[in-house]
Amino acid sequence: MKNIAIILAAGKSLRMQGVDKIETIVNDKPLITYTVAPFLESKLVDEIIIACNNENISALKEIFPSKKYKNIHFTIGGETRFQSAKNAFTYANKKFSLSGKSTIIFHNCGNVLATKQEINDTIITAKKYGACIAARPASDTLKKISSKNQITETIDRKEILYAETPQTFRLDVLKKAYVQPIETTDESSLVEQSGHEVHWIPASTFNRKITTQHDIAVTKMILEKESINKKTYYALGTDIHFFEKNTKKNLTLCGVICKKFPKLEANSDGDVAIHALATAISQGIGQGSLGTFATALCKKGVKDSKKYLKYILEKAHDKNKNIMHVGIHFECNIPKIDPLVPRMRKSLSTIMGIEEAQMSITATTQPLIRGGIRCTAIVTMY
Repeated sequence: MKNIAIILAAGKSLRMQGVDKIETIVNDKPLITYTVAPFLESKLVDEIIIACNNENISALKEIFPSKKYKNIHFTIGGETRFQSAKNAFTYANKKFSLSGKSTIIFHNCGNVLATKQEINDTIITAKKYGACIAARPASDTLKKISSKNQITETIDRKEILYAETPQTFRLDVLKKAYVQPIETTDESSLVEQSGHEVHWIPASTFNRKITTQHDIAVTKMILEKESINKKTYYALGTDIHFFEKNTKKNLTLCGVICKKFPKLEANSDGDVAIHALATAISQGIGQGSLGTFATALCKKGVKDSKKYLKYILEKAHDKNKNIMHVGIHFECNIPKIDPLVPRMRKSLSTIMGIEEAQMSITATTQPLIRGGIRCTAIVTMY
């Protein structure tokens, strides 16, 4: 039983006058990264499929490399939105052998500002009732016009909803809907015509599909303002360990094995850098010292410090705390840190899921620390 998100990104952006909304850069990131982010954050979403076209698939695979985003998959869409959605659904059903109360979440790549809450709410509601979409009650006066462009009626806006995405459907409901020999503009229309009732949850204020350059300009303003207004703060962690005597075990720093140097004394692998970093993150989210969680894990036989870091990162994720930058400083006589920095940055990037550009690693020789290493970590969070 899985929840599969399908991001529809196979369109040609015909109304964008040549501007590709997928690759438009905001705050140094492609716009589509904002679209995908809440799906990555949601613990209810198991896999993400991006339905793309032959022109943008290479760019998308660069934006979401498989080594980093293991739960993001790609498939080629069709000539229309309906065909792209159906192609992606067929791909998902085959690839993941879906059954039971699995759900499919359809989302337009142009709905950049949908929230994790909307995604989760549509999944929960769809599991119960079979179908649920995010929608916004109409707030404008609506007029109906004739073929001669004359106003013929004022429509009661209390009866009108603006449909957005995500749109989520239970597998059995969707399969029944796709049997129909019709093509619709969105999946909720298809499900309605199959005779199944569609529920709705309120769409967030800014969850509106981008269709014009003006929409992109507004979205950029919102994202840039949010970036400026995010509460930024700093957290500090430090640790010190001495080298084991007469040991054949190797030194570990930032998850990197340094074979020419002895292991540091500790019940774990003694990774002083990860200990300092985990302590800093724990401080930043209001948790206790390293021992408050690492000791229990160590007693269970967990000696790999990377798992301590992953544990506290999950806690940070649960509290909606995000890491902007990591600074690590070593004080030691051995080893020489600078030659190890590229490997350490790569290792931490893999463990933490952040870019190497978001971290810095420095060192100074410290005569007072003989036979050991002291490490200090500063984490910038929002």
